[in-house]
Amino acid sequence: MEPLTVRWNRTVIPATPGDETIVCCLTHDGQPVALILDDEHREALGLQLLDPEGE
Repeated sequence: MEPLTVRWNRTVIPATPGDETIVCCLTHDGQPVALILDDEHREALGLQLLDPEGE
């Protein structure tokens, strides 16, 4: 099975600590997709985006 490729549409629905953050994305044909991140995953993704080499 091939993974679904989506692009971030620059929309993020923030959450209060302890809730989930929704990162809004679109498929190649414009269908909406939501990436749901809890506190731990949101922090991990943010760190990866800021410092991909982990330094």
